[in-house]
Amino acid sequence: MNDEIEGASGRDTHLGPGIVLVDKPVGITSAGVVEVLRRVTGIRRTGHGGTLDPFATGLLPVLVGREFTREADALLAGDKEYLLTVRFGSETDTCDLTGAVVARGPSPLPDEAVIRTALADFVGDIQQEAPAYSALKHHGRPLYWYARRGEPVVKPARTVSIRSADLVEWLPPDAVLRVSCGKGAYMRSLARDLGRVLGCCGHLVALRRTAIGPYRVEDATPLWRLERRATAPVLPATRLDLPKACGPRSGESPAPE
Repeated sequence: MNDEIEGASGRDTHLGPGIVLVDKPVGITSAGVVEVLRRVTGIRRTGHGGTLDPFATGLLPVLVGREFTREADALLAGDKEYLLTVRFGSETDTCDLTGAVVARGPSPLPDEAVIRTALADFVGDIQQEAPAYSALKHHGRPLYWYARRGEPVVKPARTVSIRSADLVEWLPPDAVLRVSCGKGAYMRSLARDLGRVLGCCGHLVALRRTAIGPYRVEDATPLWRLERRATAPVLPATRLDLPKACGPRSGESPAPE
């Protein structure tokens, strides 16, 4: 009998080679989640699909086994969806709650109608500058490496796609937004830029990823459930295990290893 664990949706989730949907909690890195899965499955060839910062929560797909890690880009293609909380009134050097305040905006804060209007201007293909504290590479090193040394690097703005951006709740000074976006968009940059456009400054204080392509956080397993397990038997990886909705598109080559 296969060793299985019941996911949040009530369905069984295999812990052999495949894609394990994890609901990441606050306080652990994405690499730390991968280490938990390596210990649970006993499979060293394991990696995550899409980094979440330690303060962020939500959907983190973990690819277990060579068959899946080598096709990560094809398997995890699709838009991402987030719930984020932006605090207006100040901007930080990291663009989130972990950084030092570098600017403060005037009061009073904008009203709900003004925020909705400003958000609409961010929908579509926009130019976005990555945060100084990010994993984006510069000469082979992540930007945060330079920033921590007091040598922040400003990379040229690049085009990212914001499919939708909606105001869910406005409880001053915090605005809860639901954002759907394409690959490469930074929610911390969005929070910073929205604050600048509104003239009041802003930074991210909470972030939860709710979807990647067809995968939803409702179907993910909380990390604590996985941490309580010992080891699970290794299941053979086969092409039949690949979700049909996320297999390589016609004419598309697998992602390089």
